[in-house]
Amino acid sequence: MASPEMRPQLTVRPARDADAPALREIFNEAIEDGLTTFETLARSIEQQKLLILAAQLNPRYPVLVAEVRNWVCGYVAIEPYDERRGLDEIGEVAVFVRRSFRSYGVGRQLMRVAQTEAARLGYRKLIGRVLADNHDSLRLCQATGWRTVGLHERHARHGDDLRDVTLVEYLVPPTTQAE
Repeated sequence: MASPEMRPQLTVRPARDADAPALREIFNEAIEDGLTTFETLARSIEQQKLLILAAQLNPRYPVLVAEVRNWVCGYVAIEPYDERRGLDEIGEVAVFVRRSFRSYGVGRQLMRVAQTEAARLGYRKLIGRVLADNHDSLRLCQATGWRTVGLHERHARHGDDLRDVTLVEYLVPPTTQAE
């Protein structure tokens, strides 16, 4: 087993157009798994490219890619929650990790990067909506300082099933002017 100094380092950077195939593949794995997203339709390359372009055009809603040795292993996005005045300082977070990289801490590192980025961008709160039976995502939230604030019963439709959704939030620590 390699020592921590010898292990490949995870790097996180903004998504680029060339990342579209990998991000699409990771997202579509989540669709297949049926636990990670409310979405039920696979994403096309064109749709993925548009999402990356939107993040490039509006840095308030970044898509950040995690890679190890130039292999894209996951990504996190801060998405709009509600752009009405008074709610525009809240973002919704979505984290996706490639199956073969799950249980290696990639999700935790992505979540922490999103929290740091949210503070830098002036967010006051991040929210998440997690399928209630997605225990891995709920553990990730708990491990990174999120709290459960409620449950929507029979909320998300997957095929013929209505599934419960757990609401989670992270209060972004305020930054001082000196930072």
